[in-house]
Amino acid sequence: MPSTTTRTTKRLTRADRDRAREAAASKNATMDLRPAAMTTAAVAGVVAFAFVAGLLVPGGGSFGGPLQPDRLESGSTMSAIDKTKGKPVTLGVPVPWNAGAATVELEGLAPIGAEGVEVIRAAAVPLGSPPVPNHKGFPPDAAVLHPIEHFAVPPGADDSDGFQIVVGLRGAGTVQGFALTYRLGGVRHVAILGHGAMLCPKTCEGLDEAETAQRSALGSLAPFVDAPVR
Repeated sequence: MPSTTTRTTKRLTRADRDRAREAAASKNATMDLRPAAMTTAAVAGVVAFAFVAGLLVPGGGSFGGPLQPDRLESGSTMSAIDKTKGKPVTLGVPVPWNAGAATVELEGLAPIGAEGVEVIRAAAVPLGSPPVPNHKGFPPDAAVLHPIEHFAVPPGADDSDGFQIVVGLRGAGTVQGFALTYRLGGVRHVAILGHGAMLCPKTCEGLDEAETAQRSALGSLAPFVDAPVR
């Protein structure tokens, strides 16, 4: 059985929450964590980034859980994707294997730190399928996709049991990552996925700066996220 040992999260103080609120105002980082039934559209609503640092997950859950990558900041990626004016692009977001002892059920996906980019749709690639590359256009022509909502992920044992979510993005700008909401039994968790993108019409200028901003944002979240030791 895979290990589910987790790192101890930092104890929160009033100063921590104050800093998180300041970060929310400056970075415009938002996600939807409402306790209502979460379709993909609903998850794309707005809740202040301060809720992340406050660990206020509806339903008594936590940030992280069995789908959380164990290297949030150092394992992040920022993909440059060429775009055609007015057309969407496809971003493939890898999700690690379920390190828990029971099947989890996905609920929805929301962008983190999106500037000039919007999510038009997200879907899950079937378990065991080859990954979908980043490319112009959405949805992918050759891929069989499943709705994220109610997509079941059984326990895994190693990297080969991971899966992928494909995200349709539109606009010109960046997104730093995504918040994946899911349930394990009656408890809701939110995994922070540090895989972002920069959409560019030709050459992507400022990619280094975007990567630095992404690592900084993810680094500020890391102390508040429980991740299994994989």
